[in-house]
Amino acid sequence: MRILLLFLIVSFSGTAFAQSSSRFTITRSVVAGGGSTFSTSSRFQLGSTIAQPLAAVPSGARFSIQGGFWIWPAPIIFAPAKVGDNFFLSFQTEPGKTYEPQYVDSPTTLNWQCLIPIGGDGALKIITNAAPGVTQRFYRLIEQ
Repeated sequence: MRILLLFLIVSFSGTAFAQSSSRFTITRSVVAGGGSTFSTSSRFQLGSTIAQPLAAVPSGARFSIQGGFWIWPAPIIFAPAKVGDNFFLSFQTEPGKTYEPQYVDSPTTLNWQCLIPIGGDGALKIITNAAPGVTQRFYRLIEQ
């Protein structure tokens, strides 16, 4: 089960990947204990250190470089609402994923209640949760 974040840790040594065109060549290497790697040309030098967070995001008028760990974006609950005795929430799905909406009536409660698991197909899903007499409810979405 993956809860919102996915970290990728690689521990190969030597050259891992290379990208090139007529204008540039970028070679990425991974050293088991960290270390620096550099790619250069007559127009640029690109250096990185494995598993070191960026202190700043390098950018210019025509580029920006993002680095660090790969983070899978969390599913977003869109437009939660209460209408009458029903709570409504919607979220975008991805094909092949399973989503489990969960709720509690108080944020101090640790016993989350599960709604029906929903298979992802790339469509926006809308959930209706009947709750007569309940004035507020807290939701989370587990993606598997």
